[in-house]
Amino acid sequence: MFSDFYLNVELFHPEAVMPVRSINGDAGLDLCVCEKTELLFNVLISAHTGIKIEFPMGYAAIVKEKSGLALKGVEIKAGVIDHEYRGEIVVLAKNKSESLIILQPGQKIAQMLIVPVWTGNPMRVDKVDENTTRKDNGFGSTGA
Repeated sequence: MFSDFYLNVELFHPEAVMPVRSINGDAGLDLCVCEKTELLFNVLISAHTGIKIEFPMGYAAIVKEKSGLALKGVEIKAGVIDHEYRGEIVVLAKNKSESLIILQPGQKIAQMLIVPVWTGNPMRVDKVDENTTRKDNGFGSTGA
Protein backbone atom coordinates (compact mmCIF):
# COMPACT_ATOMS: atom_id res chain seq x y z
CA MET A 1 0.00 0.00 0.00
CA PHE A 2 1.17 3.52 -0.85
CA SER A 3 4.02 2.20 -3.05
CA ASP A 4 2.44 4.02 -6.02
CA PHE A 5 1.50 7.13 -4.04
CA TYR A 6 2.66 10.69 -4.67
CA LEU A 7 1.33 14.02 -3.45
CA ASN A 8 2.08 17.04 -5.62
CA VAL A 9 1.27 20.43 -4.07
CA GLU A 10 0.96 23.74 -5.92
CA LEU A 11 1.28 26.87 -3.78
CA PHE A 12 -0.52 29.44 -5.96
CA HIS A 13 -1.13 32.13 -3.33
CA PRO A 14 1.81 34.17 -1.96
CA GLU A 15 0.78 33.39 1.65
CA ALA A 16 0.15 29.66 1.03
CA VAL A 17 1.95 27.20 3.30
CA MET A 18 3.13 23.71 2.31
CA PRO A 19 1.11 21.02 4.16
CA VAL A 20 3.40 19.33 6.70
CA ARG A 21 3.14 17.00 9.66
CA SER A 22 3.75 18.76 12.98
CA ILE A 23 5.58 15.67 14.22
CA ASN A 24 7.22 13.05 12.01
CA GLY A 25 4.80 10.13 11.74
CA ASP A 26 1.62 12.11 12.45
CA ALA A 27 -1.39 10.90 10.45
CA GLY A 28 -2.47 14.34 9.26
CA LEU A 29 -0.80 17.04 7.20
CA ASP A 30 -1.59 20.48 8.61
CA LEU A 31 -3.58 22.85 6.38
CA CYS A 32 -3.11 26.58 6.95
CA VAL A 33 -5.14 29.60 5.88
CA CYS A 34 -3.52 31.91 3.33
CA GLU A 35 -5.50 35.01 4.35
CA LYS A 36 -6.95 36.51 7.50
CA THR A 37 -9.94 34.36 8.39
CA GLU A 38 -12.69 35.30 10.86
CA LEU A 39 -14.76 32.51 12.33
CA LEU A 40 -17.99 34.07 13.59
CA PHE A 41 -20.38 32.20 15.88
CA ASN A 42 -22.47 29.60 14.02
CA VAL A 43 -21.51 30.84 10.54
CA LEU A 44 -20.20 28.39 7.94
CA ILE A 45 -17.17 29.91 6.20
CA SER A 46 -14.85 28.92 3.37
CA ALA A 47 -11.25 29.15 4.57
CA HIS A 48 -8.77 29.48 1.72
CA THR A 49 -5.48 27.59 1.80
CA GLY A 50 -3.99 28.82 -1.47
CA ILE A 51 -2.96 25.29 -2.46
CA LYS A 52 -3.94 22.72 -5.07
CA ILE A 53 -3.04 19.04 -4.79
CA GLU A 54 -2.63 16.07 -7.11
CA PHE A 55 -2.49 12.38 -6.17
CA PRO A 56 -3.26 9.05 -7.90
CA MET A 57 -6.53 7.18 -8.27
CA GLY A 58 -7.19 4.75 -5.43
CA TYR A 59 -6.69 7.39 -2.73
CA ALA A 60 -8.67 10.24 -1.19
CA ALA A 61 -7.74 13.18 0.98
CA ILE A 62 -9.89 13.62 4.09
CA VAL A 63 -10.02 17.04 5.79
CA LYS A 64 -10.62 16.88 9.55
CA GLU A 65 -10.50 19.08 12.65
CA LYS A 66 -7.32 19.94 14.52
CA SER A 67 -7.88 18.97 18.15
CA GLY A 68 -6.86 22.37 19.53
CA LEU A 69 -9.37 24.22 17.35
CA ALA A 70 -12.02 21.56 18.02
CA LEU A 71 -11.63 22.29 21.74
CA LYS A 72 -12.39 25.93 20.93
CA GLY A 73 -15.58 24.90 19.07
CA VAL A 74 -14.41 24.78 15.44
CA GLU A 75 -16.05 22.08 13.31
CA ILE A 76 -14.87 21.07 9.82
CA LYS A 77 -17.50 20.15 7.22
CA ALA A 78 -17.56 18.28 3.86
CA GLY A 79 -14.02 17.00 3.85
CA VAL A 80 -13.56 14.39 1.08
CA ILE A 81 -11.24 15.30 -1.81
CA ASP A 82 -11.24 12.96 -4.81
CA HIS A 83 -8.16 12.21 -6.90
CA GLU A 84 -9.34 14.17 -9.96
CA TYR A 85 -10.14 17.43 -8.14
CA ARG A 86 -7.64 20.13 -9.13
CA GLY A 87 -9.12 23.26 -7.58
CA GLU A 88 -8.05 25.08 -4.45
CA ILE A 89 -8.28 23.16 -1.19
CA VAL A 90 -10.94 25.15 0.65
CA VAL A 91 -11.79 24.22 4.23
CA LEU A 92 -15.44 24.57 5.27
CA ALA A 93 -15.46 25.51 8.93
CA LYS A 94 -18.06 26.50 11.52
CA ASN A 95 -17.39 28.11 14.88
CA LYS A 96 -19.77 26.65 17.47
CA SER A 97 -18.33 28.70 20.33
CA GLU A 98 -19.69 32.15 21.09
CA SER A 99 -16.23 33.71 20.80
CA LEU A 100 -14.85 35.20 17.61
CA ILE A 101 -11.84 33.22 16.36
CA ILE A 102 -9.42 35.02 14.05
CA LEU A 103 -6.76 33.13 12.13
CA GLN A 104 -3.85 34.97 10.52
CA PRO A 105 -2.18 33.81 7.28
CA GLY A 106 -0.07 30.74 7.99
CA GLN A 107 -2.15 29.55 10.97
CA LYS A 108 -3.52 26.00 10.99
CA ILE A 109 -7.21 25.49 10.23
CA ALA A 110 -7.46 21.71 9.67
CA GLN A 111 -5.53 18.57 8.88
CA MET A 112 -5.57 16.40 5.77
CA LEU A 113 -5.29 12.63 5.89
CA ILE A 114 -4.49 10.54 2.82
CA VAL A 115 -6.35 7.22 2.76
CA PRO A 116 -6.62 4.35 0.28
CA VAL A 117 -10.14 3.93 -1.09
CA TRP A 118 -12.05 1.17 -2.82
CA THR A 119 -12.98 2.31 -6.34
CA GLY A 120 -14.99 -0.73 -7.44
CA ASN A 121 -18.71 -0.88 -8.10
CA PRO A 122 -21.34 -2.08 -5.63
CA MET A 123 -23.24 -5.26 -6.48
CA ARG A 124 -27.00 -5.49 -6.05
CA VAL A 125 -28.17 -8.62 -4.20
CA ASP A 126 -31.59 -9.90 -3.22
CA LYS A 127 -30.59 -10.08 0.44
CA VAL A 128 -27.44 -9.28 2.42
CA ASP A 129 -25.95 -11.96 4.67
CA GLU A 130 -27.41 -11.28 8.13
CA ASN A 131 -25.66 -14.23 9.79
CA THR A 132 -23.31 -12.05 11.88
CA THR A 133 -22.79 -11.54 15.60
CA ARG A 134 -24.11 -7.97 15.43
CA LYS A 135 -26.98 -8.55 12.98
CA ASP A 136 -28.90 -5.23 12.72
CA ASN A 137 -28.02 -3.95 16.20
CA GLY A 138 -26.52 -0.47 15.98
CA PHE A 139 -26.29 2.85 17.82
CA GLY A 140 -24.73 1.82 21.10
CA SER A 141 -25.31 -1.91 20.78
CA THR A 142 -21.68 -2.63 21.73
CA GLY A 143 -21.95 -0.70 24.99
CA ALA A 144 -20.87 2.81 24.02
